[in-house]
Amino acid sequence: MGKQDLRTGNIVLHNASGTTVTIIKVENSKVLLDTFPENSYWPNTDVSGIPLTTSMLEKLTFNNDEQYDKWCGEGISIDMKDDGFFYGLRITKSRAKIQYLHQLQNYIADFYSLFRQQKHSLDISALYSNSAVKI
Repeated sequence: MGKQDLRTGNIVLHNASGTTVTIIKVENSKVLLDTFPENSYWPNTDVSGIPLTTSMLEKLTFNNDEQYDKWCGEGISIDMKDDGFFYGLRITKSRAKIQYLHQLQNYIADFYSLFRQQKHSLDISALYSNSAVKI
């Protein structure tokens, strides 16, 4: 996974343990992960994205009530395309292709920062049960 994709607060999969973890800090080619029993640094190649699914979107209070392939929530809408990916409004030169949970986290933060000039993050608490993300 490219370091440009990773940000503090992202929820990712720690490949070695198979558990979901929160990124505490990104430094060059390594990340500080919120791991038990203590936080530890890992190469950013040791983490993977958690695939974004429609059931995950529903848990995050997104819905597709108006249109089957358009998911709305958090003040944004994303479209599900035939390639299985989600796409959001163009906020850079290319349209936002959202395949993983951390990409949705980044997209929402960028959208609110750019268009509303405010900090906003995706509330992922609905995905947690017993300190692990339900995927």
